[in-house]
Formats: sequence, structure tokens, C-alpha cells
Amino acid sequence: MRHLYDFRSDVLGIIISGRSVVDFSSGLDLRTVDEVHRFIRSYGYELENPIEKAEVMGNFHEALNFVRRHFLLQPENPDGLKLEIPRKVLELADVADLFLMASRTFPGQTHDSQGVMLQNWACAILKVMHTIAHIDKDLRTPYFLDIQMQILDRFYKVVHRDSDGQLFLGDKDTAERAGGFRLNLVAFETKPKKARESIILKLLHKPENVAEDIFDRVGIRFVTESTLDALRVVKFLKDRMIVMPPNIKPSRSRNTLVDIEDFSQQLSVLLPGVERGEISEQDFNDKLREAAHPPRVNPENPHTSEFYRAIQFTCRQLIKLRNPLFDILKDLKSEVKGNAAYADLQRTSDRIDLAHIQREVRFFYPYEIQVFDRQSAEDNERGRSAHSEYKRAQVLTAMKRVMGALADVAR
Repeated sequence: MRHLYDFRSDVLGIIISGRSVVDFSSGLDLRTVDEVHRFIRSYGYELENPIEKAEVMGNFHEALNFVRRHFLLQPENPDGLKLEIPRKVLELADVADLFLMASRTFPGQTHDSQGVMLQNWACAILKVMHTIAHIDKDLRTPYFLDIQMQILDRFYKVVHRDSDGQLFLGDKDTAERAGGFRLNLVAFETKPKKARESIILKLLHKPENVAEDIFDRVGIRFVTESTLDALRVVKFLKDRMIVMPPNIKPSRSRNTLVDIEDFSQQLSVLLPGVERGEISEQDFNDKLREAAHPPRVNPENPHTSEFYRAIQFTCRQLIKLRNPLFDILKDLKSEVKGNAAYADLQRTSDRIDLAHIQREVRFFYPYEIQVFDRQSAEDNERGRSAHSEYKRAQVLTAMKRVMGALADVAR
């Protein structure tokens, strides 16, 4: 009777209620090696295939090293837990045993505190392995440099330096003529490729534990003189169709730089006034700069200090990549066609129908834009919102989620 109505937390908590598997703390329910192999096969791996088995074991060893480096006490990690990975886990030769440990069905595993401890360690390692698997199976990863180039090229075309070395946003030719748009910048930066361990860490601290949800692998940063100029940057990017509003991911937009509601209200009064000549253009600009003040709300990101001021949003761009395999096969078919020396090879090439091979690979890829004014950028760097504090909070959250009860025991 129990097996019919024992709704485990993976049914009620993960599938129905939407909790992340990284927050799952009750272990697995696999009783035999056959059940383990069926579980792994359903996940997507065939352990009978030596290549896939080696890949899974590679993920296991990488997960061990990641946990040791980021979550356990080390000279370079004073916030780490005072724990040691059990020898049974370290000496594991068959990854199926890890799943049995996570189910408390490993041969000789007791049901006392030591058995529970081994289960918790197995679960922690499996959570990291799961994250690594999703990173490695992101089909877009091999194309990253081409993706980065296509996205950043749009921005490089509108960011320039004049003869005095001043950085500015605008069109280089029209900016030098009267009436051309030009907005001086304090800084313009693009983010280097995110390190693998940083991606793992970011995924582990987020409820959405999949690689597709890393939105800032390609990142762009503008720093302006004023908060009003920060808004003008966003407007320029939209007006020039570098950023497309339909391709904005709404849930990723954050603004702690400007009180948009108050700014919009004042703009609706000031703009008609300057157009009717009731106020001067200088007064208009002065009042508008005053209107572009920070909001009185805290940011939604729990790892961002209340002092952090920025406009940030995520856009998506349609990436188009030529499929090199298509051109190679096309050239091969042309080379052997009608050449008696390649008669056998031609019979093989004739079976290759290029209509079934994509000439071009196309997909949308996200990138993040951050805009600061000079004062906010300086405050963010030296204040409580410094990046090191952000990363520390991120590591602590990931550690708690992955290690679960082990973190409580070590405190």
C-alpha cells in the first residue's frame, strides 16, 4: 500500500512545487544497481558506453575538486566548512556506488548518523555533477567566440575616442559635425569569458540550475558622468536599434540608479514647457538632472548590497553561424563527382543529401548591459557592494544549498 501513496518530496516538492533539485535534501530512492543504471540511463547517460562512463567519472572528480576548493576550509577559503570528504567517496571506482550512497543502500552503509553523513556527502557531490553536466551539454558553448564577436561588434561601431583621447558614444562621422549625437563616456568595458568554475558557482547559487540561464557570459558596461547620461545611453542604444525592446528578458531588468516614476512625471511637465519656450534649455537640463535621482528601494538581488546603484538588463540577439560541415561536404561532393579515381568515394558521397544538413546554425543568445554614473561606479567598487563581497555571499549561498545538513553539522 505504501508504495502506491508514498508521494516523496521529489514528486511534491520538485516536480509539482517547483523547488530546485539542489535544494533537495531527502536523498534518492534507488535500491539496486539495476535501478541506479536505469536512473542514469533515463537522465541521459549510458554507462555501458566507455566514453560516456569516462565522462561521468570525469564529472565526479571535477565535482570533488570543486567542493574541496570552494566549500571546505582552506588557507585561501577561511569561510569553508571544517569537514573532510569521506574516504569511501574519495576512493569510489564506480559512479553507480555514489547513487547507492545517496539512497542509503550502499553495501555496509548503516542507518545511523554515519550512514546519513555518507548519504549527505553523496548528494552534495551529485548536485555539483548535475550542474557540470548541464554546462558541458550546452550546445552553444563551442561557438562562444563567434557569439561574442557578433554581439559586441554592434557596440564597437558606436563607441569611439576623439583626437584628445575622450571616449564617447555616437556615430563617429556625424558626431564631428554640428547636430550629430555625442555622449561622453567615463568608461566602456566588455566582460572577458567567464571562467568555468565561476559558471558552476553561479548555477549552484541559483534556483534555476541550468546553463541556459547564465545571462551574463557576454557582458557590456557603460559608465557616464551623470545619471541622466545613463538614461541617454539606454535611449541611444534603443534608437539605433542596437538593443531591441522585443528581445529584452523582462525578469532580468534591474534599476537601482534612477527613480523612473518620479523622473517620468517630471519629464512630462518639463518637456512641454521647454517646447513652448516657457523654460530655457539650460533650466530644462538642470531640472532633468535633478529629477534623475536614485529610487528609494532595495535591489532584488540578495547578493547585491543596498548601496549598489546601476541600470542593468538582459537582451537577446539572433546569432547566425555558418555550418562548416556543410561547406566541407559540398566541396567533397564536387571534388569526387565524375572523377574515376574516386569511384568508391563518390558512391558514398552520393548518399549524402545536403538538404538534410543545416547550412546555417541560428539561435538567440543573451547578453547583459550595465550602465552606471561615475559616482555610483566608484561607490560600487569601494563600498560594501564591492565584487569580492558579492562573490563571498554567492559562495556561502551555494555552499549552504549544496552541502545542506553537512553545513549545519560543521558550524
